[in-house]
Amino acid sequence: MRFIITLALLVASANAQMVRQCLCTEVQGCKNSAFGSIQQCADRCQSHVTAMGGSVPAVRQCVLAQESRLRAAAACVEAAYGNSCANGPGQTVPKRFPETAQIAAFRELTGMIARSGLTAEAAPFLAAGRKAGACAGKCAQAHSCAKLGCGLALPSDSILVATGKRCAIQAGFTTPVARDICHCLANAGIKQLAPLCDRIVIS
Repeated sequence: MRFIITLALLVASANAQMVRQCLCTEVQGCKNSAFGSIQQCADRCQSHVTAMGGSVPAVRQCVLAQESRLRAAAACVEAAYGNSCANGPGQTVPKRFPETAQIAAFRELTGMIARSGLTAEAAPFLAAGRKAGACAGKCAQAHSCAKLGCGLALPSDSILVATGKRCAIQAGFTTPVARDICHCLANAGIKQLAPLCDRIVIS
């Protein structure tokens, strides 16, 4: 999910409601640099991790430990929307707004937290996540792919997020894995997470 949302962020146009559809050759170039861009943006926004008491190197290791699952989830989403680019010029697609994708993702996350009974306890982390998401979005817009002036033929944000969630679960991001990640982050310095970890339910 993170890959396809980041890719949509990178290629979003700034003006018209309809934009030309990105050529597959353009998308391939952006895809090749997408994971590097994600790492650069994560480094640029690391102050949001330290603000919660986390050690950036330790948190990075928690994420890197899940790299195979992240790549599998990204490949699943990419396969679902492999025809989102155009093989030739002349096609147009509706303009996508990065903010709406972020809102849809946080809505799903908020719902999952509520179903776990953690709404009140998780509120500070959701607020920090929104700030980090805004930082990452601003960073992504500075990427050269954001200046292509084209878009992808993707479904609605809610469907995109649902697909990302399905792919993440298929890739192994189940309740036990989510709890392990939470404990890893708590051990990395975000100690406020510790009492919440064993109550997380992926649903």
